[in-house]
Amino acid sequence: MKYLLHLLLLLFVVGGCVNRPDAEEEPGNIVIGFSQSGTESNWRKRHTESIREELDKEGYEVLYRNGFMNQGRQIQDMRTFIAYKVDMIVFTPIVEDGWDAVLLEAKAAGIPVIVVDRDIRTAEENLYLTHIGSSFKSEGNRAGLYITNHFQNSSQSSVKILEMKGLANTSPTNFRSEGFMEVISRDSRIIVEASLEGDFIRSKAKDVFRKYIEENGWEDIDVLYSHNDEMTLGMLEIMEENGIVPGQDILIVTIDGQAEMIENLRAGKVNCVVECNPNAGWYVRNTIKRYLNGNTIPDEIYMPETVFSDKGNLDSIPPRDY
Repeated sequence: MKYLLHLLLLLFVVGGCVNRPDAEEEPGNIVIGFSQSGTESNWRKRHTESIREELDKEGYEVLYRNGFMNQGRQIQDMRTFIAYKVDMIVFTPIVEDGWDAVLLEAKAAGIPVIVVDRDIRTAEENLYLTHIGSSFKSEGNRAGLYITNHFQNSSQSSVKILEMKGLANTSPTNFRSEGFMEVISRDSRIIVEASLEGDFIRSKAKDVFRKYIEENGWEDIDVLYSHNDEMTLGMLEIMEENGIVPGQDILIVTIDGQAEMIENLRAGKVNCVVECNPNAGWYVRNTIKRYLNGNTIPDEIYMPETVFSDKGNLDSIPPRDY
């Protein structure tokens, strides 16, 4: 009997260590499960740091998991959080669809969920508490506005754009395209000549853009509109390899606002950087506090953002932390 008890204890200890998420600190009163979509860019890394730093300030225990750009892995991580009976789940979805089942499980367990950065679509309403992030459509609007203003007084009969899109079936890709098209369609001269997919990844965009240049040349392209800085950085390499002067031969508009891209803006290699704010931590922390205090939480919480361009005062751009 004594031997059996020792064996059961051993199995419990070993079993309890198999799937335990990384904890930032000793268990406190409130436990937050945080599932991040990946670490594919400096922007994403800063986004993760921002949330973990702010939750740490509040003294919450944070169980963190990296989804490594895999939806199945994220869903499994969220189910682990549910099994641990965390007080709340914060997650950044890799894609828009396919979350209903795990969100229903969280709801049945009485665990509220906050969606951060990319938005999701669900068949049922009220499966998550709120969405905190950027207005991706507004980012597309701002990118389009820079281009229409730039060519407003131009005698150029046509303006051809190459659009480098992000990952398919994600809210940033869909809305950055939609918002962009909404604005440029006001000027019939401006058209999207080609849309490519770089998945928000530097190496993928670099390869796709290289192939496009090899097959089609670049002389007919007036504008490059890129859905994020990482892809733009990859394409800048290809331009330099092909003797293209970025920012002059091709007008470049990009989204994010990473430190490296702001330096490229100052150097004249890009013309417009639409900011996408990665510092979601304070908004997540404040939302959790308000919810725990019994306050009503809005369905959408948008973060402030701006635009940096060669038509503004580049010396006034604040230091970037990503």
